[in-house]
Amino acid sequence: MSGILNQAQEVFTLFLGLIIEAFPFIILGVTISTLIALYIKEEKILTYLPKNKFISHALVAFLGIFIPVCECGNIPVARRLISKKFSVSQATTFLLAAPIVNPITFITTLEAFNVDKNIALIRIASGYVIALTIGLVVSFKKNQNSLLKPEFYRETCHSEEHDQEKHRGLKIFQKEFIGVFKLLFIGAFIAALTQAIIPREVLNTLGAHPILSILAMVVLGFVVSICSNVDAFFALSYSSSFTLGSLMTFMIFGPMIDIKILSMLKNTFKGKFLLWLSVGVAVCSVLVGIGVNIFYRSSL
Repeated sequence: MSGILNQAQEVFTLFLGLIIEAFPFIILGVTISTLIALYIKEEKILTYLPKNKFISHALVAFLGIFIPVCECGNIPVARRLISKKFSVSQATTFLLAAPIVNPITFITTLEAFNVDKNIALIRIASGYVIALTIGLVVSFKKNQNSLLKPEFYRETCHSEEHDQEKHRGLKIFQKEFIGVFKLLFIGAFIAALTQAIIPREVLNTLGAHPILSILAMVVLGFVVSICSNVDAFFALSYSSSFTLGSLMTFMIFGPMIDIKILSMLKNTFKGKFLLWLSVGVAVCSVLVGIGVNIFYRSSL
């Protein structure tokens, strides 16, 4: 009985530590996301994009700096971009890049891995390159609209633009906060539970393997579906037992592709495209993880 109580106490301690560490950044991220949703019109920004395919996609990959900071907010934005006649490849580039290439994700990653600032830079750069690469590959498809579900054109874009402005901001903040905090709550609990319940020698054996640790983190990132604003703190909790490359893979793949994201995208894109997208991002993320394990020596 005492062993069970000790494990329960360890789970609670780890869980509470993750929540407390990430909570200020949830408030900051949701506040910025709300302000952006209220005062920035993404279609106006995109009207200034150049005609050159590479340059336009390269610029779209940076739009996460200005447009909602978490994948929960980026998906409806990407849908609106398509409805505004932007290409599927441009919307896909934005969709993949925005959760990682934005100031909140950068700040939280810096804070979580403050002993090695390069980790945040590697994460942002890798996310940018992967999103741009996938987007450019999609851009070579002649009929990009064939990747969309026919029902997408019949859907009405639900927005809160007709709400009174003072109430609209509160509604957006409340909706985003509840959504993000719920995912953090679940993710923190899973992280605490796995570390307390799974024998340490198993975690150390799996986490120390340069390939298996990466594959394990791909699966974990897909299942946990934690918001990119706070996932660095989740990843940090595994830093003592998993390779840095596997943590990097988790922080790149998870914000781009997970169960939550796919469930939100299934009404917009065809299943074959989502499968291709998932595999493509997974392969790229694994390659980044392997590269980090081989070539980068961190002070972590």
